[in-house]
This record gives sequence, C-alpha cells and structure tokens, in this order.
Amino acid sequence: MTAHRSFCSFTTPRCDRHFGSLYINYAAILVVLCLLAPQAAVSQETVVPNTSRETTIPAESDVVITKPPRTKQPVESEISVTTMIPDGDYRLFSATVRCNAWTGGVEYDRHSWGHLLKSQVDYVVEVIPVVILSQPAVSDFWGNAKSPNQELVPGLAISPFGFRFLWRSNAAIKPYLTGKLGAIVFAKKAFSQKASYTNFNVQVDAGLLFRMSERVDLRVDPFVFFHVSNGYLAASNPGMDELATRIGISYHLGKRER
Repeated sequence: MTAHRSFCSFTTPRCDRHFGSLYINYAAILVVLCLLAPQAAVSQETVVPNTSRETTIPAESDVVITKPPRTKQPVESEISVTTMIPDGDYRLFSATVRCNAWTGGVEYDRHSWGHLLKSQVDYVVEVIPVVILSQPAVSDFWGNAKSPNQELVPGLAISPFGFRFLWRSNAAIKPYLTGKLGAIVFAKKAFSQKASYTNFNVQVDAGLLFRMSERVDLRVDPFVFFHVSNGYLAASNPGMDELATRIGISYHLGKRER
C-alpha cells in the first residue's frame, strides 16, 4: 500500500501535465478548424457556367426601327443640238421683206414643273451661238428694201425663259410644244439703219421626238415661229417674222428609269 501511494503521488503531476497539454492541442485544433471552415465553404461555392446559348429578346419599347435612307430620284433632262432652216419670207407682225435667219444652237430641257393637260411640263433654256441674218443691204426707216443686194449679218442669242409640253414621254414618238423668250444681238443694226443692235426674240416650236436608242432621239420641228424685234428700244422697229424648220439630235442625261 505504501509503495502504491508513493507511485501515484509521484506520477500524478506528470499525468496532469500530459492531459493538460492534450487539452491545449485539442483546443488549438478546434480554433484552426473554426478559422478555416468559412474559407473552405467559400472555396466550395463554384459558379457553373451556362453553356446553353441564351437569346435576349428586346422589349417592344427598346426596338428601334431604322428606315433606309431615301434615294433621290434623278431628274429627267436632256440636251439638244439643233439647226434652224428658214422656209420663206413671211410678214405676220413685222414689216420687213427678204429677211431670213439661219441658226445653230443648244437647248436644255429639264422636267421641273410636273404635269399639265396630260403632258410633262419642262423648263427650257437655249443658247444660240450662231445666228446668220440675211437682209437687204440698204433699207429705209421702215425696213423696206432699197437695194436688190443682200448682206449677211452675224449674231448670237440666248433664251433663258422657256417651257415645253411633252406628251407620251415614254413612247417611241413624242409630240411636244415649246415656247421661248430671250434676246438676240447682231454685229450691226438689223432691218434698218435707224433700228438697234439688240432685239427681243420669241420662238414657238411644234415638233416630234423619234427614239433612236435608249438615250438618243431624233428631233424634228416642222413648224417654228421665229420673231425678232427691238420693242421700240429705238425709233425704228421693223422687226422680222420667220417660219422655219428645226432639226437636231436630243441626248438624255443621267440614268434613265424604265
């Protein structure tokens, strides 16, 4: 008995220290596990990617409908090169005799004013760089010839104010009526030595356009009224009236729509 007690009394402090250090180890392990547990839980949360292709359908309020830009339609226009040949000596509103004029010019027609009387209404401007006037070499105040001889007087003209009524614009044969107003200048006083260099020019044409190709038409004006007078800008105003024929070639500009 004495020996057993002495052994327990001798070993008790060592046993207490052993169990105490074990408790401390257990406590440390628990603390570490408590600290590492939240991090492990976060690391275990994995995001599963969505491999399926999602199609987002926008709401009706978010849909923006864009309209295609409006293309500007080309304006129908054409340019004509013409020559005028007199048909004879006529007196309608004037007093001169043996006066005739030959011309060569360029006319531009542009579809600008819609339609009227089932016709296409075009704006017309004409430049006539070549005008050859045949008149008596000597004439009196009223334009009456006082010499059997004729003289040629060059000139030029421009008609910035004009219109054209064109019917059957898409047909192979197109009738039209043209009116033009402008000015004409001669190298010397025309029709009388008391008249003027500058005169007014009024033209009325009635003709046909014959289609030769997609862009080219043959132009024939069997009736042309060609009037020249100075409107009494000078003391003498004999004037000239001429009936003539005009022929030429008309070329359509730009892209033609069918």
